[in-house]
Amino acid sequence: MKKLFITIAISLLVISQGCKKFTDGDKISPNSPGSVTAALLLSNCELAVFAAYGGNLSRTASIFTQQSSGNTDQAFIYEKYGMVEGDYDNEWQNLYSSGLINTKKLMETAGAANPRYNGIAKVLRALMIGAATDLWGDVPYSQALKGEEYTEASRKPVYDKQEDVIKAIQTLLTEAIADLGQDDSKNILLPGADDYIFGGDKDKWIRTAWMLKARYEMRISKKSSTAAQKTLDALTAAYTAGLAGSDDDCNMIFGTNANEYNQWYAFCKVEREGYIRMGAKLVNMMNAINDPRLPSYCALSDTTAYLGTPAGEAEMIAYASKVSTIGNYYASPDASLPLITYVEAKFLEAEAKLGTDKAGAAKAYNDAVIEHITKVTGSAPDAAYITANASEDASTITLEKIMNQKYIALFTQIEVYNDWRRTGFPTLTKATGATTEIPRRLPNILEERQYNPNATIVSDMSVPVWWDSN
Repeated sequence: MKKLFITIAISLLVISQGCKKFTDGDKISPNSPGSVTAALLLSNCELAVFAAYGGNLSRTASIFTQQSSGNTDQAFIYEKYGMVEGDYDNEWQNLYSSGLINTKKLMETAGAANPRYNGIAKVLRALMIGAATDLWGDVPYSQALKGEEYTEASRKPVYDKQEDVIKAIQTLLTEAIADLGQDDSKNILLPGADDYIFGGDKDKWIRTAWMLKARYEMRISKKSSTAAQKTLDALTAAYTAGLAGSDDDCNMIFGTNANEYNQWYAFCKVEREGYIRMGAKLVNMMNAINDPRLPSYCALSDTTAYLGTPAGEAEMIAYASKVSTIGNYYASPDASLPLITYVEAKFLEAEAKLGTDKAGAAKAYNDAVIEHITKVTGSAPDAAYITANASEDASTITLEKIMNQKYIALFTQIEVYNDWRRTGFPTLTKATGATTEIPRRLPNILEERQYNPNATIVSDMSVPVWWDSN
């Protein structure tokens, strides 16, 4: 694996220099490349996705949904929804300046002669603009990423309606599938080690694109009567393309060097130890069903019991120092983190079939639960657990059961927050001492309000985004 920070530094250097050559002739410095390559840009784009989905945005989503708890300092402020305008400017900059702009450069650099790179770039772009619109609603997209034109309009892009952004995501993914389906012979260059996620495996990228299409079809379930069927159509295509198990999961990849660490590990166990611990909602749900994943999710802290902090109560409870910290499965130096997985696809299938094929929904749900436990623990759950928690049938399966188990399985993922807003499950109550309800969006980006008169400004975090409104 390449040294991640070296890649970032070189990429940023190249981009800031506008791809100007280091020197004329054949004496090119290997440490300051004269032209940005598709390989270098792809690695940089993937790192931007890792930063978006594995960093502060995922921790905030986890706190909002009470999977984890902000126990002290800034994390405790977030626990009570005290974030303010400007708190997420860095995350916005990562999505746009480090991520989306580089997918644009990657597609320009790769050109029509390298559809494999183009296809991967479009999947990564869909992930990044998807995170932006899910968390902020209307966002700049169709007129964004034109800063190099140096015009007034390029510096102040209009904001697209969320409905249009989601349509654009689906278009991107359709194009990506077509690009990725091109034969190797149609490419001058093929990605390899520069693709941290799949090593250039086009088939796995195609399956990922279909899973993302299913995710964003279901995203608009409050708005579209055809969302369930279109979700199933996308999943059928994914299964037809070979999706069959967790080996096809699209994950964020990390290393064992300090500049390559898994971001939950880096934050919770190295940089800000004690800021975030396990949330009582998740731990109590898992304790109640004797869930075998608990030792992987939680690390014991001066006690033999797995404990979580009730939302907003870190400063009140006597056992705060004994609350479990994030376990090694999700927070060790090189632990991978999920972006979209086979298990999520099965839960989407269960939800999509619930209205028309309850038996099929129950089977997909049972398969998802068993698959995830097997993946996390290394072995299938015992018969007692399966009987109690993974033996649903047409007469017993419900949306609440599907979403509660999905909530457990998607720990650390932003998608849990999206699901809660969309379905209302699991049932959550606001943090103790909070003066507002659980936010339905993130606060404004300060720089956008100050410098972009075309920005859509919604200062009230209780206002739902488009797909979250009935």
